[in-house]
Amino acid sequence: MTSVEREIRKQPEDLMKVFECMKDWKIPDFLKEADIVYFVGCGSSYYLSLAASKYFTFKTRTEAKAIPGGEVYFAFDENIGKKAKKAGILISRSGESTEVLLAGEKFKEAGVPTLGVTIEKGSSLTKVASNSLVLPIEEDSIVMTTSFSSILEALEMMVDRLVGEDLKKFEDILRKSESVIEKSFEKVEEMELYSYKRFVFLGLGIYEGIAREGALKLEEMSLSTTEAFSTYEYRHGPKSMVEEGTLITIISRGSEGEKKLCDELKSYGGEVITVGPTGSDIFISDDVPRNAFLGVIFSQILGLLIAKEKKLDVEKPRHLTKVVRFEN
Repeated sequence: MTSVEREIRKQPEDLMKVFECMKDWKIPDFLKEADIVYFVGCGSSYYLSLAASKYFTFKTRTEAKAIPGGEVYFAFDENIGKKAKKAGILISRSGESTEVLLAGEKFKEAGVPTLGVTIEKGSSLTKVASNSLVLPIEEDSIVMTTSFSSILEALEMMVDRLVGEDLKKFEDILRKSESVIEKSFEKVEEMELYSYKRFVFLGLGIYEGIAREGALKLEEMSLSTTEAFSTYEYRHGPKSMVEEGTLITIISRGSEGEKKLCDELKSYGGEVITVGPTGSDIFISDDVPRNAFLGVIFSQILGLLIAKEKKLDVEKPRHLTKVVRFEN
Protein backbone atom coordinates (compact mmCIF):
# COMPACT_ATOMS: atom_id res chain seq x y z
CA MET A 1 0.00 0.00 0.00
CA THR A 2 1.37 3.42 -0.94
CA SER A 3 1.68 6.21 1.62
CA VAL A 4 -0.98 8.11 -0.35
CA GLU A 5 -3.48 5.30 0.12
CA ARG A 6 -2.57 4.96 3.81
CA GLU A 7 -3.16 8.67 4.32
CA ILE A 8 -6.50 8.51 2.52
CA ARG A 9 -7.57 5.58 4.69
CA LYS A 10 -6.46 7.18 7.98
CA GLN A 11 -8.66 10.25 7.56
CA PRO A 12 -11.23 9.10 10.16
CA GLU A 13 -8.44 8.98 12.77
CA ASP A 14 -7.00 12.35 11.75
CA LEU A 15 -10.39 14.03 11.59
CA MET A 16 -11.12 12.92 15.15
CA LYS A 17 -7.78 14.34 16.31
CA VAL A 18 -8.72 17.65 14.73
CA PHE A 19 -12.13 17.56 16.37
CA GLU A 20 -10.54 17.21 19.80
CA CYS A 21 -8.01 19.94 19.02
CA MET A 22 -10.60 22.47 17.89
CA LYS A 23 -13.00 22.11 20.81
CA ASP A 24 -10.90 24.33 23.05
CA TRP A 25 -8.59 26.20 20.66
CA LYS A 26 -8.67 29.95 21.33
CA ILE A 27 -10.07 31.89 18.40
CA PRO A 28 -8.24 35.20 17.77
CA ASP A 29 -10.37 38.24 18.56
CA PHE A 30 -9.56 39.91 15.24
CA LEU A 31 -11.61 37.26 13.42
CA LYS A 32 -14.62 38.18 15.52
CA GLU A 33 -14.22 41.89 14.81
CA ALA A 34 -13.43 41.88 11.07
CA ASP A 35 -15.72 43.30 8.39
CA ILE A 36 -14.03 41.17 5.72
CA VAL A 37 -11.83 38.08 6.01
CA TYR A 38 -9.42 37.05 3.26
CA PHE A 39 -8.66 33.33 2.94
CA VAL A 40 -5.33 32.82 1.19
CA GLY A 41 -3.71 29.65 -0.16
CA CYS A 42 -2.08 28.10 -3.21
CA GLY A 43 -3.13 24.99 -5.15
CA SER A 44 -5.16 22.69 -2.92
CA SER A 45 -4.97 25.26 -0.13
CA TYR A 46 -6.55 27.85 -2.42
CA TYR A 47 -9.44 25.50 -3.21
CA LEU A 48 -9.70 24.83 0.51
CA SER A 49 -9.90 28.61 0.95
CA LEU A 50 -12.77 28.78 -1.56
CA ALA A 51 -14.80 26.32 0.49
CA ALA A 52 -13.89 27.75 3.90
CA SER A 53 -14.50 31.38 2.91
CA LYS A 54 -18.01 30.60 1.70
CA TYR A 55 -18.73 28.61 4.86
CA PHE A 56 -17.54 31.62 6.87
CA THR A 57 -19.88 33.98 5.02
CA PHE A 58 -22.80 31.55 5.19
CA LYS A 59 -22.58 31.13 8.96
CA THR A 60 -21.34 34.53 10.18
CA ARG A 61 -22.90 36.74 7.45
CA THR A 62 -19.53 38.54 7.36
CA GLU A 63 -18.01 38.93 3.92
CA ALA A 64 -15.13 36.58 3.15
CA LYS A 65 -13.04 36.22 0.02
CA ALA A 66 -10.64 33.50 -1.18
CA ILE A 67 -7.52 34.72 -2.99
CA PRO A 68 -4.47 32.83 -4.32
CA GLY A 69 -1.31 33.83 -2.48
CA GLY A 70 0.30 35.18 -5.63
CA GLU A 71 -2.62 37.54 -6.21
CA VAL A 72 -2.16 39.08 -2.77
CA TYR A 73 1.56 39.70 -3.15
CA PHE A 74 1.88 40.53 -6.84
CA ALA A 75 -1.46 42.32 -7.35
CA PHE A 76 -2.33 43.57 -3.86
CA ASP A 77 -4.19 46.75 -4.86
CA GLU A 78 -6.32 44.85 -7.37
CA ASN A 79 -7.54 42.44 -4.71
CA ILE A 80 -7.51 44.21 -1.34
CA GLY A 81 -9.66 47.30 -0.81
CA LYS A 82 -8.84 50.19 1.51
CA LYS A 83 -12.03 50.32 3.56
CA ALA A 84 -13.37 47.90 6.19
CA LYS A 85 -11.70 46.19 9.12
CA LYS A 86 -9.73 43.35 7.58
CA ALA A 87 -8.34 39.99 8.70
CA GLY A 88 -6.49 37.26 6.83
CA ILE A 89 -6.35 33.48 7.12
CA LEU A 90 -3.20 32.07 5.52
CA ILE A 91 -3.33 28.35 4.69
CA SER A 92 -0.29 26.21 3.88
CA ARG A 93 0.09 22.52 4.75
CA SER A 94 3.88 22.83 4.96
CA GLY A 95 3.89 26.37 6.26
CA GLU A 96 6.56 27.11 3.65
CA SER A 97 4.66 27.93 0.43
CA THR A 98 6.41 30.96 -1.02
CA GLU A 99 3.39 32.96 -2.20
CA VAL A 100 1.48 32.39 1.05
CA LEU A 101 4.44 33.64 3.07
CA LEU A 102 4.80 36.65 0.78
CA ALA A 103 1.08 37.35 1.19
CA GLY A 104 1.59 37.23 4.95
CA GLU A 105 4.38 39.79 4.73
CA LYS A 106 2.20 42.00 2.53
CA PHE A 107 -0.68 41.84 5.02
CA LYS A 108 1.73 42.64 7.85
CA GLU A 109 2.94 45.75 5.99
CA ALA A 110 -0.69 46.81 5.54
CA GLY A 111 -1.49 46.27 9.22
CA VAL A 112 -3.86 43.37 8.56
CA PRO A 113 -3.79 40.72 11.35
CA THR A 114 -3.52 37.12 10.15
CA LEU A 115 -4.07 33.56 11.28
CA GLY A 116 -1.67 30.98 9.85
CA VAL A 117 -3.09 27.46 9.43
CA THR A 118 -0.68 24.56 8.91
CA ILE A 119 0.27 21.09 10.14
CA GLU A 120 3.97 21.92 10.67
CA LYS A 121 5.15 23.26 14.02
CA GLY A 122 7.83 25.91 13.81
CA SER A 123 7.25 26.53 10.11
CA SER A 124 7.84 29.93 8.53
CA LEU A 125 4.09 30.55 8.42
CA THR A 126 3.87 30.41 12.22
CA LYS A 127 6.45 33.20 12.34
CA VAL A 128 4.94 35.53 9.75
CA ALA A 129 1.32 35.22 10.95
CA SER A 130 -0.09 37.13 13.93
CA ASN A 131 -1.58 33.90 15.35
CA SER A 132 -1.21 30.25 14.39
CA LEU A 133 -3.30 27.10 14.26
CA VAL A 134 -1.11 23.99 13.96
CA LEU A 135 -3.17 20.83 13.55
CA PRO A 136 -2.00 17.58 15.21
CA ILE A 137 -1.72 15.47 12.06
CA GLU A 138 1.07 14.29 9.77
CA GLU A 139 1.18 13.88 6.01
CA ASP A 140 4.22 12.69 4.08
CA SER A 141 2.85 12.48 0.54
CA ILE A 142 3.29 15.19 -2.07
CA VAL A 143 -0.44 15.37 -2.85
CA MET A 144 -2.75 16.71 -0.15
CA THR A 145 -5.36 14.25 1.10
CA THR A 146 -5.95 14.00 4.84
CA SER A 147 -4.54 17.50 5.37
CA PHE A 148 -7.18 18.99 3.05
CA SER A 149 -10.15 17.40 4.83
CA SER A 150 -8.61 18.06 8.27
CA ILE A 151 -7.91 21.76 7.69
CA LEU A 152 -11.37 22.30 6.23
CA GLU A 153 -12.95 20.54 9.20
CA ALA A 154 -10.92 22.73 11.57
CA LEU A 155 -12.00 25.94 9.84
CA GLU A 156 -15.63 24.86 9.79
CA MET A 157 -15.45 24.10 13.51
CA MET A 158 -13.87 27.49 14.14
CA VAL A 159 -16.74 29.18 12.30
CA ASP A 160 -19.37 27.17 14.15
CA ARG A 161 -17.81 28.15 17.45
CA LEU A 162 -17.87 31.80 16.39
CA VAL A 163 -21.64 31.63 15.93
CA GLY A 164 -22.35 29.37 18.92
CA GLU A 165 -23.26 26.17 17.02
CA ASP A 166 -23.24 22.77 18.75
CA LEU A 167 -19.98 21.00 17.84
CA LYS A 168 -21.58 17.59 18.46
CA LYS A 169 -22.97 17.91 14.94
CA PHE A 170 -19.43 17.25 13.71
CA GLU A 171 -19.29 14.02 15.69
CA ASP A 172 -22.34 12.78 13.78
CA ILE A 173 -20.58 13.48 10.47
CA LEU A 174 -17.28 11.96 11.64
CA ARG A 175 -19.01 8.68 12.42
CA LYS A 176 -19.76 8.38 8.70
CA SER A 177 -16.19 8.95 7.48
CA GLU A 178 -15.14 5.28 7.41
CA SER A 179 -18.25 4.38 5.43
CA VAL A 180 -17.52 7.17 2.91
CA ILE A 181 -14.08 5.70 2.30
CA GLU A 182 -15.39 2.14 1.99
CA LYS A 183 -18.26 3.10 -0.34
CA SER A 184 -15.95 5.22 -2.50
CA PHE A 185 -13.49 2.37 -2.97
CA GLU A 186 -16.35 0.00 -3.79
CA LYS A 187 -17.86 2.41 -6.31
CA VAL A 188 -14.60 3.18 -8.12
CA GLU A 189 -13.45 -0.44 -8.17
CA GLU A 190 -16.60 -1.46 -10.06
CA MET A 191 -16.15 1.25 -12.70
CA GLU A 192 -14.47 0.70 -16.08
CA LEU A 193 -11.94 3.46 -15.50
CA TYR A 194 -10.19 3.02 -18.84
CA SER A 195 -13.41 3.99 -20.65
CA TYR A 196 -13.37 7.64 -19.51
CA LYS A 197 -11.69 10.32 -21.62
CA ARG A 198 -12.76 13.40 -19.67
CA PHE A 199 -13.52 14.08 -16.01
CA VAL A 200 -15.66 16.98 -14.80
CA PHE A 201 -16.33 18.10 -11.22
CA LEU A 202 -19.19 20.40 -10.26
CA GLY A 203 -20.07 22.07 -6.98
CA LEU A 204 -22.19 25.03 -5.88
CA GLY A 205 -21.30 27.57 -3.19
CA ILE A 206 -19.18 25.93 -0.52
CA TYR A 207 -18.91 22.82 -2.67
CA GLU A 208 -17.28 24.63 -5.58
CA GLY A 209 -13.96 24.49 -3.74
CA ILE A 210 -14.45 20.75 -3.22
CA ALA A 211 -15.15 20.27 -6.92
CA ARG A 212 -12.04 22.21 -7.93
CA GLU A 213 -9.93 20.19 -5.51
CA GLY A 214 -11.40 17.00 -6.98
CA ALA A 215 -10.27 17.99 -10.45
CA LEU A 216 -6.81 18.89 -9.14
CA LYS A 217 -6.46 15.53 -7.39
CA LEU A 218 -7.03 13.68 -10.67
CA GLU A 219 -4.58 15.92 -12.49
CA GLU A 220 -1.88 15.44 -9.85
CA MET A 221 -2.34 11.73 -9.22
CA SER A 222 -3.45 10.30 -12.56
CA LEU A 223 -2.55 12.90 -15.22
CA SER A 224 -6.17 12.90 -16.36
CA THR A 225 -7.95 15.56 -18.41
CA THR A 226 -10.16 17.36 -15.90
CA GLU A 227 -12.35 20.42 -15.52
CA ALA A 228 -14.22 21.98 -12.59
CA PHE A 229 -17.04 24.52 -12.50
CA SER A 230 -19.63 26.10 -10.29
CA THR A 231 -22.49 23.64 -10.86
CA TYR A 232 -24.88 25.64 -13.01
CA GLU A 233 -22.13 27.48 -14.88
CA TYR A 234 -21.43 24.17 -16.59
CA ARG A 235 -24.69 24.57 -18.52
CA HIS A 236 -23.46 27.77 -20.18
CA GLY A 237 -21.09 26.47 -22.82
CA PRO A 238 -18.90 23.76 -21.27
CA LYS A 239 -21.67 21.14 -21.47
CA SER A 240 -21.06 21.10 -25.24
CA MET A 241 -18.09 18.79 -24.50
CA VAL A 242 -20.21 16.10 -22.82
CA GLU A 243 -20.31 12.83 -24.70
CA GLU A 244 -19.84 9.14 -24.07
CA GLY A 245 -16.66 8.75 -22.04
CA THR A 246 -17.30 11.85 -19.90
CA LEU A 247 -17.58 11.26 -16.15
CA ILE A 248 -19.20 14.12 -14.24
CA THR A 249 -18.97 14.15 -10.44
CA ILE A 250 -21.36 16.51 -8.68
CA ILE A 251 -20.64 17.44 -5.07
CA SER A 252 -24.31 17.60 -4.29
CA ARG A 253 -26.65 19.58 -2.07
CA GLY A 254 -29.51 17.22 -2.95
CA SER A 255 -31.56 19.89 -4.75
CA GLU A 256 -34.17 19.43 -7.45
CA GLY A 257 -32.11 21.63 -9.76
CA GLU A 258 -29.18 19.24 -9.50
CA LYS A 259 -31.42 16.28 -10.29
CA LYS A 260 -32.62 18.01 -13.45
CA LEU A 261 -29.02 18.78 -14.40
CA CYS A 262 -28.06 15.13 -13.90
CA ASP A 263 -30.81 14.04 -16.27
CA GLU A 264 -29.73 16.64 -18.82
CA LEU A 265 -26.07 15.56 -18.74
CA LYS A 266 -26.98 11.88 -18.98
CA SER A 267 -29.08 12.65 -22.06
CA TYR A 268 -25.89 13.85 -23.80
CA GLY A 269 -24.13 10.54 -23.11
CA GLY A 270 -22.27 11.51 -19.94
CA GLU A 271 -22.12 9.41 -16.78
CA VAL A 272 -22.93 11.24 -13.54
CA ILE A 273 -21.92 10.40 -9.98
CA THR A 274 -23.28 12.41 -7.06
CA VAL A 275 -21.55 12.80 -3.70
CA GLY A 276 -23.57 14.24 -0.85
CA PRO A 277 -26.80 13.77 1.14
CA THR A 278 -29.40 10.99 1.00
CA GLY A 279 -30.11 9.97 -2.58
CA SER A 280 -26.51 10.49 -3.71
CA ASP A 281 -24.43 7.71 -5.22
CA ILE A 282 -21.87 8.30 -2.46
CA PHE A 283 -23.67 9.27 0.75
CA ILE A 284 -21.63 11.42 3.11
CA SER A 285 -24.16 13.15 5.39
CA ASP A 286 -27.46 15.01 5.31
CA ASP A 287 -25.88 17.89 7.24
CA VAL A 288 -25.50 20.32 4.31
CA PRO A 289 -23.14 22.23 4.05
CA ARG A 290 -21.29 21.20 7.22
CA ASN A 291 -20.48 17.87 5.53
CA ALA A 292 -18.24 19.57 2.94
CA PHE A 293 -14.97 18.37 4.47
CA LEU A 294 -15.89 14.75 3.63
CA GLY A 295 -16.90 15.64 0.08
CA VAL A 296 -13.35 15.44 -1.28
CA ILE A 297 -12.71 11.80 -0.33
CA PHE A 298 -14.36 10.26 -3.41
CA SER A 299 -12.12 12.22 -5.79
CA GLN A 300 -9.01 11.24 -3.84
CA ILE A 301 -9.88 7.58 -4.26
CA LEU A 302 -10.87 8.04 -7.90
CA GLY A 303 -7.49 9.65 -8.60
CA LEU A 304 -5.64 6.92 -6.71
CA LEU A 305 -7.29 4.06 -8.60
CA ILE A 306 -7.02 5.71 -12.03
CA ALA A 307 -3.30 6.15 -11.32
CA LYS A 308 -3.05 2.45 -10.48
CA GLU A 309 -4.87 1.61 -13.71
CA LYS A 310 -2.34 3.71 -15.63
CA LYS A 311 0.57 2.27 -13.60
CA LEU A 312 1.60 5.75 -12.43
CA ASP A 313 3.57 6.34 -9.23
CA VAL A 314 1.38 8.48 -6.95
CA GLU A 315 4.35 8.88 -4.62
CA LYS A 316 6.18 10.83 -7.32
CA PRO A 317 3.63 12.89 -9.27
CA ARG A 318 5.14 14.48 -12.37
CA HIS A 319 6.84 17.88 -11.88
CA LEU A 320 5.51 18.23 -8.32
CA THR A 321 7.19 18.68 -4.92
CA LYS A 322 5.71 18.70 -1.44
CA VAL A 323 6.73 22.33 -0.88
CA VAL A 324 6.49 24.87 -3.71
CA ARG A 325 9.16 27.55 -3.41
CA PHE A 326 10.79 30.12 -5.65
CA GLU A 327 13.05 33.09 -5.12
CA ASN A 328 11.23 36.39 -5.41
